[in-house]
Amino acid sequence: MATARTSKVGPRALLAGDGGLLAAAAFAIVVGLLTLLVHAVDGSGPWGVLVVAVLLLAPLLAWWLHGHHVDVTATLGAILGFIGGAIVAFLAVAGIGSLLGMSQGHLSWAAVAAVVAASLAVAVWLDIDALRDLSPHLRTHVRLDVLRLLATVAYVAFVVGWIVWARGLTPEQDRVKALTLLYEPGAIGAAVVMGADLLVRSRERRSHRHLVSGA
Repeated sequence: MATARTSKVGPRALLAGDGGLLAAAAFAIVVGLLTLLVHAVDGSGPWGVLVVAVLLLAPLLAWWLHGHHVDVTATLGAILGFIGGAIVAFLAVAGIGSLLGMSQGHLSWAAVAAVVAASLAVAVWLDIDALRDLSPHLRTHVRLDVLRLLATVAYVAFVVGWIVWARGLTPEQDRVKALTLLYEPGAIGAAVVMGADLLVRSRERRSHRHLVSGA
């Protein structure tokens, strides 16, 4: 479903990028709305459940928009991908803090710029494909194109809000965990769709071998 130039990197790279972008945007919207409504989101209780649901459903939407079925196998793969992505993202917190020399009392704005630049590079790459596809002679996945553009706007707005919020963090607050809010939802979203893709492809290979052996 990708255009010719973008498809050179592989459809699974596009799938991972869309899963990450939609997850990051959905997370940004939900957290933004909750912050406005309840003024504090601590990641526990019903808010935590809502965030988990968003980080699962948004990538599955990307999976569906790429022309795949959301069946039991894909859903199970998505859940496994979510767990794996969450574990890796959690372990990366300590690694990033050590690598960048960050601590609870120090927030490296160079690190913030690097994380945001990497995330926006993926978004821009997808947006270029979206704008190309929206030209009259293509238009093969319009709904996905529109969501990519809207998701980029939502993520940029979230980054701006995050910067304003992070500037007011006290030294006692964990700055490294604050930084993960910029990349963790996208990373988990990419892991969710990759988990779904791996499990579905594994099932298809087993089915194919069964048909061949039974022929």
